[in-house]
Amino acid sequence: MVMLESLFEHCPGAYVHVLCLSDECYDALSSLAYPFISLIHLAELEAADPELAATRATRSLIEYYFTITPCLPWYLLTSRSVATITYLDADMIFFDSPEPIFDDAGDASVIITPHRFPPRLGALQKWGLYNVSWLMFRNTLPGMTCLSWYRKACLEWCYDVLEETRFADQKYLDAFPVRFEGVHIMGHPGGGLAPWNVEGVTITDTRAGIFVADAPLIFYHAQGIKHLMGQFYSSGFHVYGASLANPAVLAILKHYIAKYDRASKIASRKLANFDFNGIRHGNNFLMWLRICKQLFVEAYARTLIRLK
Repeated sequence: MVMLESLFEHCPGAYVHVLCLSDECYDALSSLAYPFISLIHLAELEAADPELAATRATRSLIEYYFTITPCLPWYLLTSRSVATITYLDADMIFFDSPEPIFDDAGDASVIITPHRFPPRLGALQKWGLYNVSWLMFRNTLPGMTCLSWYRKACLEWCYDVLEETRFADQKYLDAFPVRFEGVHIMGHPGGGLAPWNVEGVTITDTRAGIFVADAPLIFYHAQGIKHLMGQFYSSGFHVYGASLANPAVLAILKHYIAKYDRASKIASRKLANFDFNGIRHGNNFLMWLRICKQLFVEAYARTLIRLK
């Protein structure tokens, strides 16, 4: 909800195709009735792509979801009148229009997002130089050639295992600029800001908005943000040893959390039959113990955020 609403706020012409991985997701988004999205049942995609469906029994659920990544844009570009498609992770929030990212890419057929790890986190490059959060493909020969290779690679092997040249759906992106023409590596500093790359860049909160290296922040990848209990949220920063000392960084996270809190309340009212607390936390004692442990760890690391 946060990603969709923030995207439409800053890019009113956007139209989003949402793949619903469960009937509950489909029913929930149908009830919310966003006018700028279309919903796709997972069964619809599987029926259109039997090669994808055939992999389901061979990998875990998360690995199957990884496998879907290139199959969804392939399905849309080959079966519908779509000239360009951009895959977006759900845990993102837009602060400005994404148009500058497309402008920078010019006539490129593919856009990928660099992790931009600071030197201290350079070892994390073993998981891939690029992040799957934003992937754009055009319905051109270079774009479809790249996407076809990516889809076939994931259908053949897409496991939650690190190998020299493979990891899930992510490390295949390392090969894009090497193997294919028309691949643009996102250079706009306002795109792809995330917990792993806030270090080493100048981030400022001004009256005109939040800026990253003197460019407007376009989207933040809110990986790791989690509602723990009450007004307390995990920032996800402790995993990367990142700091909340910069007021502008804290403003980004609090903005996302406020939007998340609002969306949760709206969803709870409109979708009264959904047990969000049960889904989020589980209903067992061990789950609550884990939450309390995380509260303590993040409070000690100073990466815990209180909404109010």
